[in-house]
Amino acid sequence: MATPSKQKHDTAKPTPASLGISTMKPKFQQYALPSKRHESFTEASVPWPETSPVKVEDLVAAGLVNTGVGDSVRCYHCGGGLRNWETGDDPMEQHAKWYPTCQHVLITKGKTYIHCVEAGENHEHMSEQRSNSSSDNSASQQQQESMQAAAEFGYSEENIAIAASLFRERNVVSSKLRGSDLVSILMEMEDDPDLGLNVNVSESCSPTSPSNNADVEGDDLQNLVLENDRLKALYDCKICLDNRADVIFLPCGHIVSCPQCAPALDLCPVCRKSIMGLVKAQFANKRNYVDNDYGECDAL
Repeated sequence: MATPSKQKHDTAKPTPASLGISTMKPKFQQYALPSKRHESFTEASVPWPETSPVKVEDLVAAGLVNTGVGDSVRCYHCGGGLRNWETGDDPMEQHAKWYPTCQHVLITKGKTYIHCVEAGENHEHMSEQRSNSSSDNSASQQQQESMQAAAEFGYSEENIAIAASLFRERNVVSSKLRGSDLVSILMEMEDDPDLGLNVNVSESCSPTSPSNNADVEGDDLQNLVLENDRLKALYDCKICLDNRADVIFLPCGHIVSCPQCAPALDLCPVCRKSIMGLVKAQFANKRNYVDNDYGECDAL
């Protein structure tokens, strides 16, 4: 009887780094926190050169520490050194260029960023193009979100559209339409019914969902703002309280800190389990560069 032969798998088993997972510990753990790296520049016995063309904040964000020798710096994580900085240098980009396996760059920027740097992509140009191409869409999306928020207060589609048109008449074209501005105008219209007369309503000024008429009090808007602030705080890094918490601890899966603070932790602050790896979370509402099948960098 014939028996099946063992199949050979040509595809190599992916490594944690190839999956964007950081499993290595920093070589200089004492500089894992950004504040400690910053102190190496501001409180060093040999001051950082005032003529340096790169900002200290950018060097710190790139994981670099002042060595006290000229403009030489060293990464707290991989130990790689950089020096002879020139005008226009981006510390993070130079870090990724010369030390593409550094775990700090991997967890902070992601493996796709490293691939793009290796491919010689100009990130400032790419970001500018992406910003220009998406500015109109972003403004339109923000307007729709603001109008939907007003609709949740019970205002009619017609009044919301009139209020949006009034906002455009009162402000410059580049002004962003916020929900609080829209509700403020709607409350003005309640006090002065003639305010919305003879207003040319733009076709783009229409909420995407129907609503019922209801009275809105100032306290409701304040509660909405407070709730929005509370939800934003949930995503703040619990270490520095400044950056967004978007690093997943493995294996527990908790999201507690930002990429700058995560390497300083050995145990998860939530469950106290050992952190065996870190991976940067990519939220669905965030625009990111991704690798396509041809290894090129595309914008979502």
